This record gives sequence, C-alpha cells and structure tokens, in this order.
Amino acid sequence: MPNPRHLGTESLIGEWLDDPAGRTVLIDLLARRSPDARALYAIRKLPLSSLMSLSHGAVTPEYLDLMVHAANRLRDEPAVPPATSHLFPSAAPQAPNDWEEPIIEGRFDGKTVVVTGASSGIGRATALRVAREGGHVLAIDLSTLRMEALLEENPELGITGIVADISSQSDVNKIAVQARGRVDCLAVVAGIADNMVALHEVEDELWESVFRINVDGPFRLSRAIIPLMLSRGAGSIVNVSSQAGLRGSIAGAAYTASKHAVIGMTRSAAFIYSPRGIRVNAVIPRPTKTALESNYGSLGGAGPLPTASLTSPEVEAAQIASPMTYLLSDDAANVTGAILPADEGWGVA
Repeated sequence: MPNPRHLGTESLIGEWLDDPAGRTVLIDLLARRSPDARALYAIRKLPLSSLMSLSHGAVTPEYLDLMVHAANRLRDEPAVPPATSHLFPSAAPQAPNDWEEPIIEGRFDGKTVVVTGASSGIGRATALRVAREGGHVLAIDLSTLRMEALLEENPELGITGIVADISSQSDVNKIAVQARGRVDCLAVVAGIADNMVALHEVEDELWESVFRINVDGPFRLSRAIIPLMLSRGAGSIVNVSSQAGLRGSIAGAAYTASKHAVIGMTRSAAFIYSPRGIRVNAVIPRPTKTALESNYGSLGGAGPLPTASLTSPEVEAAQIASPMTYLLSDDAANVTGAILPADEGWGVA
C-alpha cells in the first residue's frame, strides 16, 4: 500500500513544487529535458501526469515513474545537509507570466529606429518597447491589416507604419526616403520558415523564397541604411537569427542555411563597421508561439523541437524584445559582433 505521504503521478504539480524533495526533482530532472521548468508554476492545479500531454510525449510514463521514485527516496532518506546549507535556501523561481517588461523611460529619445516584421510577434514587441522608451519607430511589415491594427491600438506612440517588402529594392528605397536622412537603429526581425524540408526535397521556389526574405531582405535594407549611419558616425543594427544558425538539428535545409548566412553577415558587418561607429549584433530566440509558422511537413527534415512553453505569446515576444532593445540602445555601447541567445537555456542542452 502506498505511503499517503508519498508523491505520485496524480499528485498536483503544486504539491510537488511545495515539497522540497518534489521541487528538487521537478526543477533539476525535468529541466534536463526542457528549460521550461519555470512554467510549471503556471499549472500548479494540474496533476503531474498532465505533463505527458502538455509535453507532446517528451515526458513519458517511465520518466514520471522515475521522478516519483527519486522524489520519494529523497523524502524517505534525506541526505545530511552541509553545515552551510541554511545560507543557500531553495526558493521557487518566478512563474514565466509574472515577468513584467521593465520600460526604461527616455532610452531612445531623439532616435529613429527601423523595425521590420513590426506588426506581429517579436517585431511588434520590439517596436512597442522602443516607442514606449521614447523612440520614433518606422514600423515595416507586409501586412496592411496587421499594420493598421498596430497603429490603431497605439495612437499615443511615435510609430510610423510602412507597408513594404524588404526583399524588394523599390520598397527598400521607399523606406530609406521615409527615414528622411536619419536612422539610428535597425532591428531586422522579419523572416519565414521552411516546413522542415530536407535538402534533397527542397524545391527551387522554397529555397529562393526563404533566402529572399531571410537573407536578401536584411542585406538590401542594411545596405540602404548603413550609409545613413556612416554619415553620423554612429548606429546599431540587430538581426534576428535562430538556433538553426548555430546547428543543423533545428529546421530544414533552406531555413538553416539562411540563418547561418544571417550570422555570417552580422559578424562581417560588425568587424568592418566597428571602427566607424556602427555596432552589429544578432539575437537567437527560442521558438515562440508568435514565431514563424511551419507545419514540419517533411519526415526527412524532422528534428528535435523544444517542449511547448506555457508562457503567454505576448510575454514570450516581449522577453525577446528586451535583449533586442538592449543591443539597439546605447546601453550596449561596447557590444558588437555578439550572437546573443535569448532562449531560456534551450540552446545549451
């Protein structure tokens, strides 16, 4: 007969988190499979067994049994704590949705900031953060409807909307004219995915469309904006790459190659323009709910994916916008050539 004091698979996640041994097992063991352990605090009222469905099978019944055995063994046979253990209490980490965006008033006062992909996801969060911190944002996006929504919902902010395709040279020229001779910062966020298609299955149209948006667009827009920065001897560019820009197990061939190209372009530009006052960096986000759509339709291209985050889409995007705006701002005055992961540690697994 099971000990009523023991934790089990039907014990609430809150019970596990409130128990020192249970919390140790959840945070230390579960985090080895996903860095989303903090998200557990958002589902305290669900049983531990719910992790099987929430993780889409990444957490198996066998793994749950292992966790139960480990937690109850810790409870029944506690190790003798070191003499200094009381100096280092184990506190519950903040739940992901409890994070609040730390607006820094006036950080972008007097600055003109171009943000692509600005009407949704990370681009939208970046545009709003910059505008709330005093910047004049030139918000670039392909979607007229989403752009209208962005402007209508934030009339009090300094946002100018431009519906444009940055892979089109004529549209890039239009953006440069709208900048009226001055751009202090450029955030290149827009991009598309590739449905996890393996190399031998990639059709010309897919390859060309992914490179047109993910590489040609940032190239053309940066080429147009950099002279405006050179004329002032100052500027900051932040590109969005991906874990697919660092390793080969994240996406299909086209997307992976395109994001490697973004990192190469970032590093080259950082080296060349650093002596001339322009900083160029890249942020590596983890996949988010507001990120690029992909149906992962190719079995040949299937690769590992992180477990689903329980953080709200708005908070997820804002958490990526935070390092984006840091790198754009003068707070990062001595940072260039950085490839900064903003992925809750997913990339180190």
